[in-house]
Amino acid sequence: MDSIWNKNISAFQKRFPSLFDLYKTQIDFISSKNDLSESPELLFQEFFSFWKLEKARTGFWTASENGIFLHSKYRPEGAQLNIEESSSESDVLVVCGFGLGYEVVNLCQNKNFAKPLVLLEPDPARFFAALCVLDWTPVFEVRKLVVALSCPIDQIIPLCQNLEPESKIKYFLNPAFVKHDEEYFITVKKLLDRNISKNQINENTLKKFGKLWERNARMNSSYAARCDGVETYRGAYSSDERPWLLLAAGPSLEKVLPRLKELSEKTVTICVDTALRAVLKAGVEPDFIVLTDPQFWAYMHIAGLKSPSSTLIADAVSYPSVFRFPCKKVIISSSKLPISKDLLATFKGKGELESGGSVATVAWSFAVMAGAKKIYTAGLDLSFPKKQTHIKGSTFEQAVHKTSLRTVSSEKRTSDVMFGADISKAKDYNGNEVLTDSRMKMFAWWFESKIAATPGVETFTLCPESMCIPGVRVGEI
Repeated sequence: MDSIWNKNISAFQKRFPSLFDLYKTQIDFISSKNDLSESPELLFQEFFSFWKLEKARTGFWTASENGIFLHSKYRPEGAQLNIEESSSESDVLVVCGFGLGYEVVNLCQNKNFAKPLVLLEPDPARFFAALCVLDWTPVFEVRKLVVALSCPIDQIIPLCQNLEPESKIKYFLNPAFVKHDEEYFITVKKLLDRNISKNQINENTLKKFGKLWERNARMNSSYAARCDGVETYRGAYSSDERPWLLLAAGPSLEKVLPRLKELSEKTVTICVDTALRAVLKAGVEPDFIVLTDPQFWAYMHIAGLKSPSSTLIADAVSYPSVFRFPCKKVIISSSKLPISKDLLATFKGKGELESGGSVATVAWSFAVMAGAKKIYTAGLDLSFPKKQTHIKGSTFEQAVHKTSLRTVSSEKRTSDVMFGADISKAKDYNGNEVLTDSRMKMFAWWFESKIAATPGVETFTLCPESMCIPGVRVGEI
C-alpha cells in the first residue's frame, strides 16, 4: 500500500509539479497517514470515509459509496473503457470521474495508446484516494495528459481544445463515478454534448458547402490583396468610451427602431446583414455591417441596398458580390472554414473573428477585438418571442409574403420555420416562457461561455423578451 502511494505520488510530482505544489499540504498529510496505517481499509475508514474499501473475489480492491459499488465485486481489474476502433488518434478522451481508476489504468497500459486524455474530478480527495490503491504510473506516462482537479466548468472545453486544437471530443461518464457531485457532471455533460453536436453540424456543413467555400475563396482572392483585414481594428476603440450597440434581426428589434437614430449618435453601431434593411429604413447607417455566410441567399439580405458611411466586414469565403456592396470600405476576415493551403496564404495576416455559428456571434467578437467595454444588444432574441421569427420588413419576412399562396400562406411558412427544428421551451429575462430550438440554444451557450471568459467586457440586452443568456444583463434604452 505504502509503496504504491509513494510510487504514484512521485510520478505525479514529476509530471505535474505545479499541481503537486498546489496540493502539497494534503499530499503530505496523506503520506503521514500511509506511514502509520496498518491496512488500506483502516486508512479509508479514517481519511477517505466517502468510500468503503474491500477485496473482490479475485483479490483486487474494489470500493463502494453509499452502498453503490464503483467497480465489480467479482473482477474489477478487467474494467475497460469502450473506445470505438474507428476513432481518430487526435480525438480527445474526457473521463468524467474514475473511481479507483481501473478503466483509466487499463487504457493507458496499452502501448499503442496515444490519444490526448483529460481526467475530470471536482473533488481532489477522490483522486488521491485512487492513488493509494492502484499503480497509476502508466497514466502519468501518457504524452498528452491533463489531470483537471476542481476545474471550473467554463474552462473544460477550452482545456480540451488547447490540448488538441480542431479535434473531436469523446467523453466517458459512469453514473457510479459521478454520484458525489451530480450537478457538476450534469453541467459538464451538457457542455460536452453541445460541443459534440456543434462538431457534427460543422462536419455536415463541410460536406454540403465545402466546394462553395473553395470557389468563393478563389474568386475573392483578388479582393484580399486590396482589402484591409479585421486585424487592423484590434484595439482601435479601446480608448473610445462609447458603448457598442449590436443590432440583430429578431422580432424584438422593432421596439428599438423608433429610438435607433438617437441611440446611434451615442454608440458604435454594428449590424448583422439580416437586420440591415430594417435599420436603413429607420434612417440609420450603422458604423459596421457584418456578413459572413458564404451562400448567395446571405448576399440577398443586402442586395439593392447601400450604406455609404458604413464599413462592411466580410468573410474570405463570402459570396463574391458582397465585396461590391456600396459602402465606405470593406474589411476582410480570414476564414475559419476549411479552404486549401494555397488560399490560406492569400488571406494570411488579415485576422480572424471567433464564431459561434451565427453572424451575431461574429459581430460580438469584432466588438471585443476592437476594444468594446460595454456591448448592448437589440434583436438578439435566439427564440420566437410572441411566436414571431423575424423582424417585420426583413428580407425573410418580405420573401414569405411575396411567395405566399392561398394553399401555402405566410402563416404556414412561418410556422414551418418555427417548428421545423428541435423546438423547445426556455425563459426570457423576465422569467416568461419563450419558444426556441436546439440551434439557437447552441448560439446562446456560445455567448454564455465567451462572456464568462471575457470579464472585462459587459454585455446587456435592450430586449428583455429575448431568451435569457446567463451573463447578459437587462439594460434600459
